[in-house]
Amino acid sequence: MKNPANEKINDSPNCFQLLNQAERVFGEAKYELSIQYYTRALQQLNFTVDIVYALYMRGCAYKAMGNVTKAKKDWQNAQNFNCEHTTGVDLIEIALNQA
Repeated sequence: MKNPANEKINDSPNCFQLLNQAERVFGEAKYELSIQYYTRALQQLNFTVDIVYALYMRGCAYKAMGNVTKAKKDWQNAQNFNCEHTTGVDLIEIALNQA
């Protein structure tokens, strides 16, 4: 796996470790690395809410890198799960409308 930030990636982390790493590097504006972590997490996630979250956040990373097409694809895939946020705010719909 290509690692543009030359950051060591643990070869066998669980999905929640991957999500935590993805969030950390996203917060550091290391979007390409964040996408890699979200992608690996998505391969292991089993719960709809976690999958939707990872797709939404990976879409945000794509958008931050200027790849609106991939961002929209992730957001649309997340939206297809019809998972309603507990606060009633549809962040995915908002992101799609702003893209």
